[in-house]
Amino acid sequence: MSGPPLKVLMSTGPLKPMDNPYLRQLVTGLSEQIDVEPLSGRAALFCRPDVFHVQWPHQLYRAAGRPKTMVKRVLSAVLLARLRARGVPVVLTVHNVASHEKEGVVEQRLLRTLERMVTLRIYLNESDENDPTRGVVILHGDYRAWLRDQHVDTSPREPERDVILFGWLRRYKAIESLIAAARDAEATLTVTGRAIDTSYEHALRATMADVPFAMFDPWHREDDELTAEILRHRLVCLPYPQMYNSGALLYALSIDRPVLAPRSPSNEAIAHEVGEQWLMLYDGPLTAATLRDALARTPPAGSPDLSRRDWSTSIALHVACYRILAGAADGRRLPPTLSRKLLQADPVFAAHSAFNAPVQIL
Repeated sequence: MSGPPLKVLMSTGPLKPMDNPYLRQLVTGLSEQIDVEPLSGRAALFCRPDVFHVQWPHQLYRAAGRPKTMVKRVLSAVLLARLRARGVPVVLTVHNVASHEKEGVVEQRLLRTLERMVTLRIYLNESDENDPTRGVVILHGDYRAWLRDQHVDTSPREPERDVILFGWLRRYKAIESLIAAARDAEATLTVTGRAIDTSYEHALRATMADVPFAMFDPWHREDDELTAEILRHRLVCLPYPQMYNSGALLYALSIDRPVLAPRSPSNEAIAHEVGEQWLMLYDGPLTAATLRDALARTPPAGSPDLSRRDWSTSIALHVACYRILAGAADGRRLPPTLSRKLLQADPVFAAHSAFNAPVQIL
């Protein structure tokens, strides 16, 4: 007779229609094999998970409005104390090297507490910035199956405009540099997506007001509409400084649109994987000349090779992480280096990425 199913507490809360497709694919796929409980106030106080999986740490201490933020911070502090007392393994997916927004004193304290508890890091790319002694690579999955299941038309079509930036519009993404480059290159530009707040939306609107042939659409688009809009453009440009991970980049590649992005260790790894004709990298600030050169290139034929990013592999590797860590913990805290050693013993990880090959851990 088998025991109870493995229970993983996921830091992101219940799934919502506007959630990141990465998260929706991950949670849906995991739920077919294990018990995934979304974080809530009740779960923080009473859930007894085998593993706690954190996606974006700020979700533990930020909310809409001061009262909700204070309640969330108290609940998160209680949750972390409960998990530490029970020796529950904590998995952290590294979406960013560092937070994009400045943390306050209380947030920094909670973040330090969480980081001390992390048992294993999951890296979404093969960047040289990753610490191989503290985690494993499980590549960020693509969006092809997702779009197919949503009946989104991704068939090739002739582009009508030059360059597009899409996704969450946030200050750290240096969107203004793209607006200036497009203006000086006399390229048609579209910026679409929800702004992080109304003040930034107004700032972007004002910046684009005097740019000829520029379109600003600060709204969330469903996948069918977003895909159609991207395919109207010859090029996706994502000028984020110190770029580490981007779902927008993989979304664009999933629908066969080339991307222009700054050089970084993670982007170099992806360019090596798919080819520089699909991910064009530039050094230094984005300029009109860089944008013109990218637009002048012959469009790549066919589709980029994203075969290593299938979701069945990603889900299987996540479940393997949970089972190995939960089985080894048994009520005691596992140091990150020991967690990496335990996973090295399973050949499926090294088969997925050379980054996961055995390393000498002191």
